[in-house]
Amino acid sequence: MMLSKAAISLLTSGPVCKVLQPLRKNVVPVFLLHRFADESRGIKGHSQAHLEAALTYLKRNDYTVVSVRQVVEALISGDALPPKAVAFTLDDGFYDQAKTALPVFESYQAPVTLFLATDMQDHRYWSWDYKLEYAFKHTRHQSLELDLGNGATYVAFANSEDKRNLVRTLRNHHKRVPNEVAEAAIESFSKRLEVDLPKAAPDEYQPISWEQARSLESRFIEFGPHTQRHPILAQVSDEEAKKEIIGSWNALQTNMANPVPVFCYPSGREGIDFGVREQEIVKQAGLIGALSADPGYVRLKEANNNLYALKRFSFPDDMAHFKQYCSWLEYAKERMSRR
Repeated sequence: MMLSKAAISLLTSGPVCKVLQPLRKNVVPVFLLHRFADESRGIKGHSQAHLEAALTYLKRNDYTVVSVRQVVEALISGDALPPKAVAFTLDDGFYDQAKTALPVFESYQAPVTLFLATDMQDHRYWSWDYKLEYAFKHTRHQSLELDLGNGATYVAFANSEDKRNLVRTLRNHHKRVPNEVAEAAIESFSKRLEVDLPKAAPDEYQPISWEQARSLESRFIEFGPHTQRHPILAQVSDEEAKKEIIGSWNALQTNMANPVPVFCYPSGREGIDFGVREQEIVKQAGLIGALSADPGYVRLKEANNNLYALKRFSFPDDMAHFKQYCSWLEYAKERMSRR
């Protein structure tokens, strides 16, 4: 059931929420954020102004921003969280996230967890999905012969929107093949597009450094493991999956004072990007929980809650839908749809 922004505004207004907000007291929305916009470096993403507006709304309406660590520990201990709890996460560990987002969370005294793909911090690797994006952004070509499942055909990409749509299609396709096949395909694309892929991540894909991470770690800013190279874990071998998960956690423990013992799966669709194998490795590594990217609330009172596949909502680009997820409204919609 889709609601108009006007309807959402009415249903999430103060008088309505005062009566109906207790419906959500046993669930927590955890929001997933990625890149932050930086025109000077050619980066599209969330705006600082929108994040500030969201945090201002939470503060003015008596929500409590809690950390992912607090959420998982509450699930384990059974201790209560505030009835209007909300949590935030950032995935990957890019410089723009550290430059733009983390100071905002710190200034609002709002906890956030940044999950790091640790080989980026060590400058050993940058992920094939970002190499794919880089190749199409920097090519002089405007078409390429591709097989997108219906036989080889020339695909045109004359403008930036065409390129974004094509990159999204190719990225989704290559998430479903073994990681080494995806790596080889991106190398092939770059040669055909006549784009040299830098060995180290170029400026627009620069990661936060360990030194920066240590300087930012605080009561409100925490860091957690997100693999080493950011592969789709379901597409690597047993040994590689162990190396990616355990290696990233070891790197966090070595480089940070108090890393969060909660894992975050790349791409994060349960049953597609990770499964039982990955959850078992996370448990064996001594981590106390893990986050997916499947939409939904973390349910505090369910006995069968899976600590190693906790759900998150993508951070909405508009305030109406942000209010919908934070208030009672989205949870009520979910319950009605299950009947």
